[in-house]
Amino acid sequence: MGKTMLHVAICLIVFILGSEVFLAQNIQQGFCRTGLNIPVNDHSTARDSVNVFLGDGCIVNDVNAILTNISHTWVSDLRIYLRKGNTGAMIVNFVGSSGDNFINTVLNDSALIPLSSGTAPFTGTYIPSFPLNVFNGITSDGYWRLAVTDTGASGDTGSLHAWCIMLTFTCPTGGIQTVEIPNTYWLYQNYPNPFNPVTKIKYGLPKNGNVKLTVYDELGKEVAVLTDGYAQANTYEAVFDASNLPSGVYYYKVVADGFSDTKKMVIIK
Repeated sequence: MGKTMLHVAICLIVFILGSEVFLAQNIQQGFCRTGLNIPVNDHSTARDSVNVFLGDGCIVNDVNAILTNISHTWVSDLRIYLRKGNTGAMIVNFVGSSGDNFINTVLNDSALIPLSSGTAPFTGTYIPSFPLNVFNGITSDGYWRLAVTDTGASGDTGSLHAWCIMLTFTCPTGGIQTVEIPNTYWLYQNYPNPFNPVTKIKYGLPKNGNVKLTVYDELGKEVAVLTDGYAQANTYEAVFDASNLPSGVYYYKVVADGFSDTKKMVIIK
């Protein structure tokens, strides 16, 4: 039930205007919603949103949508929309037939196969029903909303369980900046703490490798995976959105190349 940062890749672009140097960070970062169980009923719309908080001035260059887990007994009844503010795209428009589910379906304008040519559960990478490039050039921060509409009335229903967006964006800043590579692995205390509903978790990787950052409740149940994949040596900051979690004590744990550390955080609503 939290927002998940899948991974981060950073490219540095330097612009020289007059005597002033501006550094743009071309970053790819994923934000996910997991642990959901939102019904998709006949003639109704299931809605969910993820709040992206990257900082003022960040501009979207590319968007991929990932339908991680949408269970449904007749997917051709479904229309799925992604929206940010006044910008939106119908990414799924009546595809498939009587097949069940969307499982790890990546919608990417640069894919080779149209979604309409796939079959349920559409595991893989496909061109969406309508392009996602309508989001290019808008600001990244704010609520990104997913809407799953069932247009049928035959008793075929389902649930929205998990979904993600992968944003590639640029954040121009004044002056010359450098990548902050730590000398050792570390995990900082989240800030703010206690928090409601968003907090940031900073960690450092002294070398390239796989890293996983996970949030657990007091009983040790996994409630969110904020990072899981290969990352370059750098200092990172994950954003955790606990909008759908109750107040209480939670723990976050980072694991990377034999290093492991766990810290406590508190949600107060």
